[in-house]
Amino acid sequence: MIVGGFRRTWSSLCVTCLVVLLSLTGATAFAKDVAGGASLNLGNIDFPNSGAPEAQTAFLTGVKALHSFEFNDAGAAFREAQAIDPGFALAYWGEALSHNFPLWAEQDREAALAVLGRYGPTPEARAARTPLGLERGLMEAADVLYGSGNKLSRDFAYSEAMRRLYETHPDDDEVATLYALSLLGTLRRGDKGLTRRVRAGAVAMQVFARSPNHPGAAHYIIHAFDDPEHAILALPAARAYAQIAPAAPHALHMPSHIFVQLGMWEEVVASNSVSYKAALEQIERKGAERGRSEAHALQWYHYGQLQLGNEQRARWALDEAMRTLERFPTPRVRERMLAILSRHILETERWSEFDDRILSDADRDHSALQLVAGLSAAYGGDIERAATALANIRDARRRWLGEESGAYRAAWRASIAAIDEKVLEAGMALARGDHAGAEAVLEEATVLEGKLNPPTGAPFPMKSAYEMYGEFLLARDRKEEAAVQFTKSLRRMANRSRSVRGLERAR
Repeated sequence: MIVGGFRRTWSSLCVTCLVVLLSLTGATAFAKDVAGGASLNLGNIDFPNSGAPEAQTAFLTGVKALHSFEFNDAGAAFREAQAIDPGFALAYWGEALSHNFPLWAEQDREAALAVLGRYGPTPEARAARTPLGLERGLMEAADVLYGSGNKLSRDFAYSEAMRRLYETHPDDDEVATLYALSLLGTLRRGDKGLTRRVRAGAVAMQVFARSPNHPGAAHYIIHAFDDPEHAILALPAARAYAQIAPAAPHALHMPSHIFVQLGMWEEVVASNSVSYKAALEQIERKGAERGRSEAHALQWYHYGQLQLGNEQRARWALDEAMRTLERFPTPRVRERMLAILSRHILETERWSEFDDRILSDADRDHSALQLVAGLSAAYGGDIERAATALANIRDARRRWLGEESGAYRAAWRASIAAIDEKVLEAGMALARGDHAGAEAVLEEATVLEGKLNPPTGAPFPMKSAYEMYGEFLLARDRKEEAAVQFTKSLRRMANRSRSVRGLERAR
């Protein structure tokens, strides 16, 4: 439940009712947005296709849900369209796409192939059954996405297939947005991919200019420019997206990606307040799994309140996280709710409030939590306990470096753990009075952090090495050097409160 301080009137989220327009052009149903329920509240698209007119409401809802990454809702809507029109090719295509999660480099390939197999047993059979032109091109592109090779090679091949369709149909909003998303789907953590990101953003911005209620256009602009240097380009889309698709908790959250990059903390809090409430309502309505969109929104809400200095409201978010963990002690919920605890202790530096009895064997790979445990122990004079936490971080880093499945995500987690490891080593050195040793390790940590892309939200690593080094230098009255470190921190994380305060004290 959202308590009084979190409520905010969002009358602007109401979307003007849309008109039903279904007509036939030859054998093709010309489908526009359809009034009613979820379809109305997910935006407005224009997607001509050969499906039965009666199947269009469900189909369009599925496509729009895909654009807002509401994958379960999308799959259900496409199955409804199939039930109405069993020969509707794009209904199977859409359900197959609901098993691809492009920005996380993940997909359920077997489930997608099973869906496609219901329409035709082979790619050739599916192509032969699908109407010529754009629909066949989309079906063939889906078969590339779920074809042979590793995930990254298939993502690039799929994006190439979508590029060819885009060049053939440059004014088709759905082709354009799907092409933009396919470009973003080739990115991996640590891959700056600026050319692909800018191209995706440019294509999505063209759609947004001519179709300002298109959910995919606004959404993909935000993802394309989710970094400190380019975020300002996405601010109009960020301000519009929650109004375009208020039925999607993810759409209510997404504007905060740009707000974080620009240090707009009030807006971060507002976005994630409504997103958290909407996600809880969705979970209750559908019996969905806990620890996904609602946990994400709560994490960002908590971070925004910390940046505003609203410790009481941040404390509410922490308490809410702990209540959730007590009720739903699944691994996913545990990881995400303990991340809120970790961030709270690191930001407030209330080391004595950390109770290491919360730790379990399941948390050995949670490097932020181990960092908190280690720093709390070190600053409390228990170097032995701190050394145990350090060993856990080091072991986790090594395990992630050795992972082959999910290698890109594992490599990113290993990079974060490497910085956490150095930060904890520095804290332990400070606790022993070894200031020279602490500085040497902090210098190493800043080099590691400089190799990472800027955070895309509540930051990881949770304790910036630049910021910690700046605080170390400031405590020794080395103000000019400290200012350099705080400035580097702020280039990565605009308007971050601790770095802002540090820079003010250094000047």
